[in-house]
Amino acid sequence: MSDTVAPPTIPCPNCRQAMQTQDLERINQGTVRVELCFTCAGIWFDHLASVELAPAAVIELFKEIQSHRDDARQPVANQLICPRCDGALVLSYDLSKSGRFSYFRCMHGDGRYTPFFQFLREKQFVRSLTPAELQRVRSQVRQVCCSQCGAPIDLEHSSECKYCHAPVSFLDPGAVEKAVQMWSEVESRRRVGPTPEALGDALLRMRLPQQQSASPGTQLGRHLLDDKGVLQSRSHHR
Repeated sequence: MSDTVAPPTIPCPNCRQAMQTQDLERINQGTVRVELCFTCAGIWFDHLASVELAPAAVIELFKEIQSHRDDARQPVANQLICPRCDGALVLSYDLSKSGRFSYFRCMHGDGRYTPFFQFLREKQFVRSLTPAELQRVRSQVRQVCCSQCGAPIDLEHSSECKYCHAPVSFLDPGAVEKAVQMWSEVESRRRVGPTPEALGDALLRMRLPQQQSASPGTQLGRHLLDDKGVLQSRSHHR
């Protein structure tokens, strides 16, 4: 009989079923625990857990999400519940280098629920269509399904989902390749750490302001002090 204790689970904010717990590498040290629901395509992050993910953990989550991309999805409910305090989650927005992304946050600061697609947008795996690309899609397709909630989007009259307000976006292979390369390079630099030359430059920069801030009188006084801190005497000859 195994003595391994399974980590406690929390209910999904959307479907209220048990989420899958996963421990990922933290950017400094240790691990970050996240919860995933593949039925609802969402991730629960406790307070600040999303920004504490190591670059390798971001890539690992991307691969996990991609391995379940063909799973059946449950639509986003009208009201999402915080799995920590049972309070209502509030739709919120933030900005990343790839544009605006959304998530549902706990008003008491317990954490946030991020749909898979919005996590990929936040971490620069997904980009929005340019006006030219959107026009080209409109000439070929009248309606698409929202990548976040699955609702239909009438491309003739809108460029975003009228239910969750997610813009029409797509998983661009070029953007994916660029994001994986970026996160891999950040992870490599993190593991190597600062070079001796970089540390030496940092120490030099710390000392320079102190030296420059000293007045001429103070600098002269330092030269007149011997190694014991006693003022040197001078003899004068007439």
